[in-house]
Amino acid sequence: MLRVSQLTAAYGSAQVLNGVDLELGHKEIVALLGRNGMGKTTLMKSLMAIVPVSGGRVRLGERDITGLRTHEIAKSGVGYVPQGRGIFDKLTVEENLRMGMRALPNGAGGVPEFLYEQFPILRERRAQVAGTLSGGQKQQLAISRALCSNPKVLLLDEPSEGVQPNIVQELGVFLRGLVDRHDIAVLIVEQNLELVHQTADRFDIMVKGRIVHSGANSELDDQGMLQRFLSV
Repeated sequence: MLRVSQLTAAYGSAQVLNGVDLELGHKEIVALLGRNGMGKTTLMKSLMAIVPVSGGRVRLGERDITGLRTHEIAKSGVGYVPQGRGIFDKLTVEENLRMGMRALPNGAGGVPEFLYEQFPILRERRAQVAGTLSGGQKQQLAISRALCSNPKVLLLDEPSEGVQPNIVQELGVFLRGLVDRHDIAVLIVEQNLELVHQTADRFDIMVKGRIVHSGANSELDDQGMLQRFLSV
């Protein structure tokens, strides 16, 4: 579904991505792990053309999306939930969801019913100003907004950040069920290893702007590997 080849990106003279190679398969969840400052968020932003790439290629299915603008990438089938959620605090819940539908090819449609079924609080509070929701409810809204565009690939940056544990567990169950029941793949940046265990099929570890290790979830029990790549 998504193939990243030798991707490079920088902030001015500061090189951050140094030839990232990454693949995300059909109906697969891949977790991107690494210490802070290793380039994980920059990679997500580069995939959405929020940070311009200086080299390499990005393919979505058979289509080369390198060089497209952010709204074109969204319309091509990539949904993005940034770190911090990025919801519109002054808009209502329903207005936020409708903003997500603007990435649909025809710009029209309704909120998918399965989202209201999974997160009934969004239906109950659809007229409420989004900025007044709890952290967990905002994350549910942010993920639902991204899914309103019916993406082929969903990018999630630190979805457990600032979210109470019971909601994190619910999000894990939801993401696993989402991939099992829908034609979608998920790339998730996450530091909560319990959530990674619960959701991901495999993981990649980033160090200094490169993928340096890939493994199945069973490897997350390897304390030596965790100490080498993830400890601070």
